[in-house]
Amino acid sequence: MKLFTPLLLALLLCGCAGPRHVSATKFKQEYAWVGQPQSMHTVTYLGQRDGRAYICRRSMSTLSQKTWSDHVIYVELAELEPAFRDSLPKTEMKDTR
Repeated sequence: MKLFTPLLLALLLCGCAGPRHVSATKFKQEYAWVGQPQSMHTVTYLGQRDGRAYICRRSMSTLSQKTWSDHVIYVELAELEPAFRDSLPKTEMKDTR
């Protein structure tokens, strides 16, 4: 896990597509999958930075089971309900530059 987190942070900061803003509802739906066992995708909470919360969704290609794609989504913390926002881990994302 210690190696996986910096890799995801590097993807977030250097990725071509960049993170995508989603609604509070969508973010909560994705957050519900964090840590849940799944076969074709994984969801990881990356932490908070600059008033935003980030999640990485990693999906396996249906055509090639050796190919994974990463998609980072975020929500503005102010958009979240206070009870849900306060329940999020206060993990601060570190700048890898």
